Amino acid sequence: MPYSNRSYLIYVDDSGNENVGWLWTALAHPAELWTDHLRRWLGFRSWLYARHGIPANFELHAQVWLSAEPAKGTDEAQLGLVGDPGGHLVDVLRRGKAQRRLRFEIYEKAIKTIGSMPDALLFTTHTPQTSGPAKFALYDDLLCFIEDRLRREHAHATLVVDGLHDGGGHLRAAHRALLIGRRHVLEDASHRSSADSQLLQMADLCAYAALQSIQNKTTVDVRFRQQYETTLARVIARPQDVDEGRCIRGCDYGADRSDCPSERARIPQQP
Repeated sequence: MPYSNRSYLIYVDDSGNENVGWLWTALAHPAELWTDHLRRWLGFRSWLYARHGIPANFELHAQVWLSAEPAKGTDEAQLGLVGDPGGHLVDVLRRGKAQRRLRFEIYEKAIKTIGSMPDALLFTTHTPQTSGPAKFALYDDLLCFIEDRLRREHAHATLVVDGLHDGGGHLRAAHRALLIGRRHVLEDASHRSSADSQLLQMADLCAYAALQSIQNKTTVDVRFRQQYETTLARVIARPQDVDEGRCIRGCDYGADRSDCPSERARIPQQP
């Protein structure tokens, strides 16, 4: 249902590897529900601290969190936040099958928290190409995807992208290519470290779920592989008149960009 003059804050992260290609994932929060969404997330983080000793200022990065030994991928400052009273690493972050299984369960609880947020929207675009230019061309398509939804809702949005710098100015160029008379995404994207943003960490967890779904490794439990299309089903942004399915753009369907308000929308992507 369209909401006239609604505004969104959208948090963006990328993912991918040489076998899958690139993904951009964006998690959109209506401005009037931003506080409610953050409160729900902080409720999860409070539970995580009370139950497992992981404070809210410890960054949840899916790839590190779900690895066999998270401490190896975590810097010293962050590790200093998760010591027990004896100065030892809290149990949930230690190496071991039981601990890793528990981290997977916690990840699932985090995803469920995101999937329950009313009126949140989850956008994911994918390309099987692995080059740098392909990644930035895919960001153009993410903007088209978001613009299409905003136009249908008569809404506007601003974007926050993980990372402190826009190396090469590629993302700024993508935003500047949006036609000022037709665009619904306002301003250039701002950049921020996910370590300092709960909302970007949420986007990271969603991006990881999308990656696992596309990667579809048979060595990984099928329920975990399908977290994106099941646990996050309520928030997935889908094409008009489509009510179900994973709907990862560029993977599950090819989108028509003819109405995208970008000067670069019709430029073919380069491998």
